[in-house]
Amino acid sequence: MTVEVNKEEITRRRLTSKLFKGFADYTRLAIFEVLMDGEKTVSEVIEATGVSQSVISNHLKCLRECELVYDRHEGKYVYYSIRDDKVREIINLGKAIIKDVSEERYRCIKY
Repeated sequence: MTVEVNKEEITRRRLTSKLFKGFADYTRLAIFEVLMDGEKTVSEVIEATGVSQSVISNHLKCLRECELVYDRHEGKYVYYSIRDDKVREIINLGKAIIKDVSEERYRCIKY
């Protein structure tokens, strides 16, 4: 028996998987959580996360290129903000799920 594969559905799943891989990165998630309070400079993100400037800058570049954050230049500063409120919704839903289930479930080695 041959199963017909919907190429659009496969593409959508791959893109969705890639999106969630981005959210699964600890540093990117920390950046999003900092930006949920409003736009911040790289220095403010570094201070809030404790992550080095080069690492934060690389992740912000990636998030900007993926159109998940905006950058706004003002003088010598660059301000970053979350581009789409759906990002906030995803993070808040993740926090709600964590709150509603036991911590042991997320210690699963298969994750």
